[in-house]
Order: sequence, then C-alpha cells, then structure tokens
Amino acid sequence: MEIKESLKLPRGIADSLRVLIKIVEAVHHKSSDLKEIYDTALDLVVQLDKVNLAAIYLLDDSGKNAVLQSHRNFPADYVEHASVIPVGAGITGKVLATGKMLNIEDIHKSDEIGPAGRRAGFHGVLGLPIDLDGKAIGVIWFARYKEEKFTRSEVELLTTIGNQIAIAISRAKQRHELEEKNRNLSVLSALAEKVHRSADLGFMYDTFLEVTKDLSIYSTMALYLVEQDGDGRRAVLQLDKGLSRDYIEHASIIPESEGVTWRVIKSGEPVYYNEQSSDKNPLGPAGKRMQQKAIFSMPIKYGVQTIGVINFGSTERDYFDKSDIEIMLSLGNQMGTAIAKVKMLEEARERAIELERLYTDLKSTQDQLIQSEKLASLGQLVSSIAHEINNPLTPILGYSQMLLAQPDIEDDKRDRFLQVIHQSADKVRKIVENLLSFARKDKPQREYADVNEILEGAIEFRQYQLNLENIEVVRDFDPELPKTMLDSNQVQQVFTNIILNAYHAMTSSRKREGRLEITSAVNGAGMIEVTFKDTGPGVPADIQNKIFDPFFTTKPTGVGTGLGLSVSYGIIKEHDGNIAVESNAQEGGTVFSITLPVLDIKDYLGVDEEEEHVLHIQPADSENGRMVMIVEDEELVTALVTGILESDGYGVEVAINGEEALSKVKGAVYDFIVCDIKMPQMNGKEFYRRLKAMDTGLERRILFITGDPSTETLDFIEETGNRFLSKPFKIEEFREVIKEFE
Repeated sequence: MEIKESLKLPRGIADSLRVLIKIVEAVHHKSSDLKEIYDTALDLVVQLDKVNLAAIYLLDDSGKNAVLQSHRNFPADYVEHASVIPVGAGITGKVLATGKMLNIEDIHKSDEIGPAGRRAGFHGVLGLPIDLDGKAIGVIWFARYKEEKFTRSEVELLTTIGNQIAIAISRAKQRHELEEKNRNLSVLSALAEKVHRSADLGFMYDTFLEVTKDLSIYSTMALYLVEQDGDGRRAVLQLDKGLSRDYIEHASIIPESEGVTWRVIKSGEPVYYNEQSSDKNPLGPAGKRMQQKAIFSMPIKYGVQTIGVINFGSTERDYFDKSDIEIMLSLGNQMGTAIAKVKMLEEARERAIELERLYTDLKSTQDQLIQSEKLASLGQLVSSIAHEINNPLTPILGYSQMLLAQPDIEDDKRDRFLQVIHQSADKVRKIVENLLSFARKDKPQREYADVNEILEGAIEFRQYQLNLENIEVVRDFDPELPKTMLDSNQVQQVFTNIILNAYHAMTSSRKREGRLEITSAVNGAGMIEVTFKDTGPGVPADIQNKIFDPFFTTKPTGVGTGLGLSVSYGIIKEHDGNIAVESNAQEGGTVFSITLPVLDIKDYLGVDEEEEHVLHIQPADSENGRMVMIVEDEELVTALVTGILESDGYGVEVAINGEEALSKVKGAVYDFIVCDIKMPQMNGKEFYRRLKAMDTGLERRILFITGDPSTETLDFIEETGNRFLSKPFKIEEFREVIKEFE
C-alpha cells in the first residue's frame, strides 16, 4: 500500500509491477542493443505517476565528458545545449564525482543547475549513479514538473529500475569488450600466420596493412628501421598508415637524436604520451603538426639491439588504455619478430655465401698444398729418378747401336736384342707413368678401388730408392681385403709420403740396412687398416703430437717442407678415416696406422636384401592434396623453404636427415621432396640410393638443394639426372623449379 499511496499509480500497484517486469524483460531478454534497451526502459519509466522526464548519461572513452544516450520529454533546447556535459560541471558532474544519489526538491533553488536545466521546465529531480566495477560511469535522471522530492518508496522503485539498466550497460560493455578482444585476437592470429610464412619485407608490410585495416585503436602508424651509411645512422620510414603529406615529406628520414623515434632506439624502451601527461611532448616538429592526442612508440629488437621503431598515434582519442597498449604491443612484437627473422635470414645467407667462398678458397689452397707437396717430393727424387731411368736407357742405346752397326746380324741375336730393348723401354714407360701420375694435378674423384693395388703402386714408385739403401720391404697384405670407395690418387700420395718418411728416418740412422713392414687387413671395428713399421730411430714423445701440424718437420733444411703429414692427415680425414703414429725413441722404430671405412656396394647403396619393398602408403594430410617433404638439418633453411611452399598452397612435412625421411616415406604420399646433400646420420646421397632401391619412383621427384659445390657432389647430382639448386637461391628460382613437379 505504501508504494501505491506514494506514487499514486493510476492503475495501482499492479501497473507499477508491470512496468518493472517489462523493464527487466527488455534488459535481460529482448535485445543486446543498448539504445533499444534505453528507449524501452525510459518509455516505461515515464508511464509512472510523477515521473515526467527521464534521461541517461554515460561517460565517453576519454572519461572527460558525460554524453546523453537517450531521453524522454526533455525539450529540444535542453538536448541542444546539454547533450555533452563536462565532468565536474553541474549536478551530473556531482553525481559522477561522488558516486552518490542526488534528490533535489526544486532545481530553481539550487545554484548547481546549469542554464539548460533551468529552462527545461522541471522542478523535482532524482539522479542515480550507474556503477560498473565500483566506479560511476553514468547517471540516470528522473524529473517531475511538480516541486517536491522523490519519496523513499519512489527512490527504491526507481533505484531498482536504475540497477536493471546498469546491469544491461555492464553486460553490454563486457560483451563489447569481449567481441573487441576476439576481433583483436583474430587480427593478431591472422597477422602471425601470414607474416611468418614469408621472408619478403614488402609482403609483410602489405599484409600488416591489410589485416589491421579495421582496427580502430589507432589512427596513425609509422614503422622505421635503422640504416647506417657514411654519414651516420638514420631512421628510415618503411611502412605507414594515416600520416599526413607534411609528415611524410619532412619525417620519412629521421637523423640520429631527433624526436621520440630516436629516444626509443637509444633507450630500447617504449614511450607513451597523451595530452593529459605532465611530461613534455616528445614528438618532433612534423609529429606535433599532426596534432596527435596520444602516441605509443615501441622498439623493434633483434637480440639485444634495437633495429627499428613502430609509432602508433591517435588524432581522435585522448588516451590509450591498458588493453589498447597490449594490442599495439602484440602487433608491434609480431612485426618485430618477423622483421628480425628476415634480418637473421639475410645474415645467414650472407654468411653462407662467405662460408662458401671461404670453403672454395680453402679447397683451392688445400689442392695447392697437395700439389706443392708432390712437387717438393719430386724435387728430392730427381737424382734417383734420373739414375733409375738411365739404367734401362743404357741397354736401349747399346743394343740399338749394335743393330744399326750390324744390319746382317743373326736372327736369334736380333730377336734377343729387340726383346731387351722392348723390356727396357717398358721399364722406362712405367717409371715415367708413375712419375706423371704422382705429379699430375688430378680432379678429386672417388671410385671403388683395391687398397692393396694402391700400396703396390706406392712401393713401386719408391722401390729404387729403397733398394739403393738396402731397405727391405716386407709385405703382409690380406688377399681378401675388400674394395672401398676412395680417391686412389690422393690415397697413393699418402702411402708414398709415409714410405718416403720411413726411408729418410732409416737412412738418417746410418745403419747399413733397414726394414719396412707394410700390412693391410680388416680390423676389429670393420675398418681397413694399413700399417707401416720401420726400423728407424723413432719419433721423440714430446713431438709426436706435432708431426701432423703444417710446416712442422724434423728433417734438415732443404729436405722436407713440413707439409707431407699435414696434407696426408687432411686427405685421410676427408675419407672419414684416421691416421695415427706410435713410436718409442728409446727402442727405435715407428708405426704409422691408417684406417679407412669399408664401403662395399650394398652398404654404399643402403639396400637390405631382405627388405620388404611393398609399402603400405597412406596419403599425407593436406588441405589441397599437395604434400611436400623437406629433408634438411638447417632450421633456417627449413623455415625458408616451408614458408615458400606453404604460401603456395602446399602441405609440408619436415625430416632432419635421410633416416627420418625414409620412415616418413614408408607411410605417406608426397608430390615431391626437397632434399639437402650433407646431413648427419644419413646424408642426401644415401637417402636417394635407399629411396631408389624401394622402387617407388619418388627418387625421380627429388629437388636437391646444396651448399657444397664440390665436383663429387655435382657428379652425383648429374648421375641422378635430378634438378638441383645451389644455396643460397632466389625464391623465384625455387618456385620456377618446383613447377616442373606440378
């Protein structure tokens, strides 16, 4: 009865409850549109007796102004002059500031009412704060033409209505914030997905603008990268949005130490400024002329180095809140990471080019050292070789003169003389052939060879010298020694050099005779092992760890170059073998041991005779059905190739070596394979041979990529007939080649 009597509802308390129920329904069920909720609620409120006018104000994003959202029965003059009320002004500002209800009997008796309110024609007014998270974000006004305060019962009812409207506003704001956050997350996700698939900065910049075009957080954006030339460092504009012509004209290139851009570069820390800040505006002249109300500048990092800056600004919003800054930080970090990745790839490419050049130079130097060591050895052999050649030349000259002087010599003598001449000439031919083979600058070439035959050739080349010094050569060769893959010319040079060292060691001891035992066998580890044991004075323990160092020698000046064992060490290591020395200077004698891997045909091809060749293949997952496998152990190269392929619509799987790739091939279908040559565990060559042995035909659809331009590698690729690209390669070249697999 109290509500009925105090409000004097025309249709009683039932009507009052009906109004309240309808407001609750509008707030909770009918719509998520705040304007519709405001209008429905206010339409119902003014049906109450003694509530003639109603209005809703909410703070704007800046928090500086209360803005009229909806009203009922306020005159046009009021709406025109009081739609926006600065915080702190009038009774609206008072309710917002205190967060407390304001109930005035007659506004004309209050000096807090503004001119528009006084002209509006109402007297009694009730202002209720709209609270969100304990803070007043707006005011609901109820007014009556009669000069009287709202009673306690009226206040309770209208407070209930106000609370329902506040709940609707709170839910709508939360819903809006959630939708905004989801939109922002979608933008960030799309940006991350697209920019990290490319190493092209131009594509990244275009993608950034396209993906973020609907973001309303900022109105201007400028991305600078630091460049350096002979005149010093400067920040150069790479990407922009919403900048004025004046700004671009005067601030596309910013010299060091000017404006907020260089402040961020030097400190490595972000800078935030708005017009409410007590700090001095950090912008330069061009930035200030754009009249930006809020700015946020953040560094682009590459490691610990700041390589650029992204400046966000707004000419409309007075400030950026915490969520705005978080989004801008995320956007900036995504672009910064992508740019840093491109920089890293560029550096890696430059280093790869430099390493390739150094490798080529090193290979050339090594070849020169090998050749110079050969020539040095030949210089030491000149006298003995001349003597060895002169011996067979003597009977050639003698018998030929006898044949010329005695044209009618008996047939049996002529035949005997001709036989001696032929044998002597053949001996000279062999000497010269061995000499040229040793001195020739051959292109490195591996073949299946018999180590015993190479040993015989090396002994034969030094045999005459050894015989002159009464040095006996004792052979103990394993007749079942398997052949292996090696460069015969280089390995023979190693054997020849060790025999020469043994010769020098034994002749320097001034003994009348010496003994050189040479053995070949397969050791317990399954490696070919060759040993050279001499009866020389031995190698002192304190220099045994130096004898493989370049230019180290114990021979007198003019006898050795100090490169022989160093070059030999390099050759054996290139064959995945090992060379070692054992010696006891007190007891005398030195043993050189050389081990080489056994690579017979089955092992080299990697074929298991009992391997099942029928594969149960399932299609690999791919949205468009095109699937590629990358076999590469370098992460940066893998990332680049993956980015290119995925941007072209391919699905990608990755293996870091041939062994892993084979396991993947056995369970999936691939359109083609991109494969490196040099990898750990199983390299590209062995992977190719094993794949070929599976008889799937996929080995013909391999694109080789390699940073090893050696003759051996190129010969292998030529043998396969497959396409290849040398690292580093251009993206256009890569795309052009893979078209052949489509």
